Amino acid sequence: LLGGVLRRAKSKNGGRLLREKLEKIGLNLPAGRRKAANVTLLTSLVEGEATHLAKDFHFVCETEFPARQLAEYIVRHQTEPQDSYRRKEAHSPLPAGKITKELMQILSQDRTTHFGTRSQHLLEPSMQRHLTHFSLITHGFGSPAIMAVLHAFQTFLNESLNYLEKLYPSNGGGMVS
Repeated sequence: LLGGVLRRAKSKNGGRLLREKLEKIGLNLPAGRRKAANVTLLTSLVEGEATHLAKDFHFVCETEFPARQLAEYIVRHQTEPQDSYRRKEAHSPLPAGKITKELMQILSQDRTTHFGTRSQHLLEPSMQRHLTHFSLITHGFGSPAIMAVLHAFQTFLNESLNYLEKLYPSNGGGMVS
């Protein structure tokens, strides 16, 4: 109940209306600060709801995200056997970026969620089944959220490479894309 009242207070003029109603019954609620962020579904959540969503998402990712199946799928579909060996050498951001990109490509082929466009490539039914389960259990939130995290991680890796290139210029260098 309180979450709904607070959410209403966060809407345009909602805080002013809530303060006026509270003043009528003798309660004084000072005006809060306005947030500078764009309004999204996440900004409409009160802190307790956002914390609960984050905890639930963390739990679902740990228990339901098909990480093992995706890892096995990527390794099985290596074009060159030496690529699997190179994965163990993660001392550079480059291997992590390549793996991240491969995972993003697979998730973008997920037929249960759509990231703006439908992929022309179809995943094997055994892999799609796990992604469909994850999508259903998260009500479609899971894979797009994972994609957002992977995109942020990819950006981090690119920025790391840019910084390393500035510190230690080399002839080859390159971005993780």
